[in-house]
Amino acid sequence: MHILDLGKSVLNAQTSLMQQMAIRYGRQLAFLVMAAVFGFFALITGHGLLWILLVFGGHMGPVGASFMVFGLDVLAALVCVLFGRRSYLTTAEVEARIARDRSMTHIRESLTMAAVTATVAGTVGRGGVRKAWDIVRRKKD
Repeated sequence: MHILDLGKSVLNAQTSLMQQMAIRYGRQLAFLVMAAVFGFFALITGHGLLWILLVFGGHMGPVGASFMVFGLDVLAALVCVLFGRRSYLTTAEVEARIARDRSMTHIRESLTMAAVTATVAGTVGRGGVRKAWDIVRRKKD
C-alpha cells in the first residue's frame, strides 16, 4: 500500500508540474501575441509621424528618413521577441519537480525493499534459513 501512496504523490507532483509549465507557456504566448500586435500597430501608426519628423524636424531626405524608421522598427521587434522568448522557472514549478523526484526515489527504494523481502521470504529464503538452521544445529552436536 505504501508504494501506491508514493505513486499517487508522484502523479500529484507531475500534475502540479504540468500546470505550472502550462501557465508559464501561456504567459510566453501572451507576450509574443502582444508583441506581434504592438509591432503591427506601431508600424501602421508610427511610420508616418516618424517619417515626417525626420524629414522636416531632422532635415533628412526622404530616403534617409525611411531607413531610420525601418531601423527603429527592427529594433523594437527584436526587443519584443527577446522579452517574449524569456523563460524562467517559477518557485512553484521547482518545488513540484523536487516533490516529484523525491517521490520517485521513495518508490524505487520501496520497490527494492519489496524485492529483497520477497526473495528472503520466498522459497529461496526459506531454503537458506533452513540451511543456516541446520548449520547451527550441527555445531551444537
